[in-house]
Amino acid sequence: MTNEDFVAALSQQLNLETKKTLEILATAITIISEKLAEGARISVENFGILDTEKKPEHIFVEQESRQQFLMPPEIEVVFKPDSAFIEKFKEKTA
Repeated sequence: MTNEDFVAALSQQLNLETKKTLEILATAITIISEKLAEGARISVENFGILDTEKKPEHIFVEQESRQQFLMPPEIEVVFKPDSAFIEKFKEKTA
């Protein structure tokens, strides 16, 4: 499913124009991104949890020159699906 297909299907389900659906999605993504950047945990019932994990800093060694670089810590977004979401997903893909 492409982004256009997703927006079209969502627009149809919500009975909204595509432009309005895009605005709602953009706002939702902005809010979610801001909250995750603040370190908040986002839980959506029957969907799952969006959380962040901090990966520690590490030393990267370039293969050719053997030069070492200190890589800063990374913050990674992690999705943990809810069991209800997993069951629905299995039903749809089976």
